[in-house]
Amino acid sequence: MLSFALISQLIGLSSASGTRAGGSLLLVGLAAHFQFLTLPPEMAWMATPEALAIFITLLAFEMYTQRDGDLRMFLGTAQLALSAGSGAMVALASAGMRTGQLPPWAVGVVGAGIALATLTMRQRLARSVDQLESELFHPYRWLMRAEDCLALGLAAAALLWAPLALALVLMFTVGSVVAGVLARRLEARSRRPCPAGCGASIREEASRCPKCRADVPVAVTLDLRLGGRARDVIRQTLDSELPGLREAPERRVAGKR
Repeated sequence: MLSFALISQLIGLSSASGTRAGGSLLLVGLAAHFQFLTLPPEMAWMATPEALAIFITLLAFEMYTQRDGDLRMFLGTAQLALSAGSGAMVALASAGMRTGQLPPWAVGVVGAGIALATLTMRQRLARSVDQLESELFHPYRWLMRAEDCLALGLAAAALLWAPLALALVLMFTVGSVVAGVLARRLEARSRRPCPAGCGASIREEASRCPKCRADVPVAVTLDLRLGGRARDVIRQTLDSELPGLREAPERRVAGKR
């Protein structure tokens, strides 16, 4: 019979792998290195300094690539494999390969499945949020920052207090679903049907339909200048103050005369 704490720990660590694979591996390795966690003999290498250095490098690589759209697309398949492998590895490490009724391979499959499910959910959320970025509003950047903290916090909670890890997983799941629905609704407001009649939904500022490639009139013009409206406000303020500034030197010259 699997204990509730063990199930919570397995779910928490596997979900952290779907958010930041390197983060969950690093936390498990550090916990074993400082003797907060006992690894099975087959996985004792995770606590070695060499393995910890690899996990740190992996985490830094993930954090860098997630901020670049081209790299995310290029490494999409590799990210799936990385998250699945990390989820299976941390699940086996947390369970100690002593799960009673479940064989080790089943524990690995469960961990990989949870990690892939978390990764798929956050990728869908990222695609929805990424479309909302504007000059002053950068929700995708805040999502990346939140994930950096969430992955480490989730893995730490799974090791220190497993029920908290399960609660964080549920909160992350519900929050991702709600945020995804809101992002899709906001994105739908900024779209219009293709005037060419192909049935595609295009953005209001688009000049070409991505489906039929037809040129379409731009409904909303984006202000891509640096500062945009803020610079216009500053310019208007300076224009209103310039007459007074120009009159001041003239008064000083007239006074000297």
